[in-house]
Amino acid sequence: MSEAHAHDALEDIVITGMGVVTPVGGDVPSFWAANLEGRSGIVREERMDTTGLPCGWTAGLIPPEVREKVAADHGAPGRSWGDTLMHAAVEEALTDARLDARPAAAGPAALVYARVWPGPTGSDPQDYITHMADLGERYDTVGDDPAAVLAHLRTRNLPLEARDLSAYPAEIAERLGTAVVPVRLEATCAGGLRALAEAARLLRSGRARYAVVSAAVSRNTPYVLSQYGQLMALSRWKGDPALSSMPFDRRRTGMVINESAGALILETAEHAAGRGVDEHHAVIGGWGLAVDTSHMTAPRVEMVERVMRTALAEAGARPEDVDVVNAHGTSTRLNDVTEARALHRVFGERMAELPVSAVKSLTGHGSAASGVVETAASALTLCRGVVPPVPTCTEPDPACDVRTSLTPVERPVAGLLKNSFGFGGQYASMFLRRPAAPRRAASLG
Repeated sequence: MSEAHAHDALEDIVITGMGVVTPVGGDVPSFWAANLEGRSGIVREERMDTTGLPCGWTAGLIPPEVREKVAADHGAPGRSWGDTLMHAAVEEALTDARLDARPAAAGPAALVYARVWPGPTGSDPQDYITHMADLGERYDTVGDDPAAVLAHLRTRNLPLEARDLSAYPAEIAERLGTAVVPVRLEATCAGGLRALAEAARLLRSGRARYAVVSAAVSRNTPYVLSQYGQLMALSRWKGDPALSSMPFDRRRTGMVINESAGALILETAEHAAGRGVDEHHAVIGGWGLAVDTSHMTAPRVEMVERVMRTALAEAGARPEDVDVVNAHGTSTRLNDVTEARALHRVFGERMAELPVSAVKSLTGHGSAASGVVETAASALTLCRGVVPPVPTCTEPDPACDVRTSLTPVERPVAGLLKNSFGFGGQYASMFLRRPAAPRRAASLG
């Protein structure tokens, strides 16, 4: 690092546990292996009729065998699919952090999470159909007068598909055996990184001894596909589905949405050491957050640059301390070139040699869950000294001019910058450092 920390290393916020459920793997080891192999989880969407849509016939779907195991191990009556996915990821993260047996002994906890509704399954098109039908029936019955709507709802026992109720915070508190400080974030596709920043803030304030950060998304329905289709945000690739998400490739036509979940355990290095955990996945150095109301969907170079520079400044780091960028890399025409231009502003001539990875090339885009899942990949890059490939970027776009690779790149990685941006003018960037004692679980290579 270019500057010494102003605080003792024991005050570092560290990642001690990770869990994921993704289209390329139902746990961290399989997810990491798929990233290094360049194995895609994007397939043709065959659960619904997409013939009337201009795009959206591919999706990053959790494999059937993984879905069945997650449902069997973590499903419960009335529990949504999104909550079920988060429970699976949290359980893996707790085990990884050595908190699974007696989490209550670790002290008060924070729970920071981002979850995308709808319904008990989350990815079944019927959930939205039921929900929209209920909205239509209610409007026909009572119109849009708030008092009438409230009176009408009081007489109804809504089906799960038509409500957004979740016992998730209470369930996690029960699992941990302690009261939690619960925070649910709504920051669209930047929600995962914002959740990590909020968890770190709660730890630094002393309100919690450790934090569980989780996010999940599963929204592959005609309604959602139609929304994104109208924005011309979804991939219109006609060939092999595995190639439909092409971050920084000149042929890219849009993003591919997925279903996924991730969970990370954060704590101070001192707290981790107090329970005998001295090896960590990553150190959270600093972050930059911003909201820009100038446009609902189009990112701005100036804002991307701003949050990246803020993340570095908060970490006491300089651009030359960044060895890898884990990009937002959605594969849309506008986002990729905007992010690339901001990277060139921050790193200048170093862009010719600075490796850039883009996990969405294999998984598709999981909204807020992407920030958590891709931070897990970032931590593995730091600990293993391996930058995953971007196998779909075979014709790099000169307008982006970023350095991606078709095969894994082995190199020392001491500092990494992770980006996430979202609709509604949400921007987030986080600088991660390689810990002094990196985790090297045998199952992860």
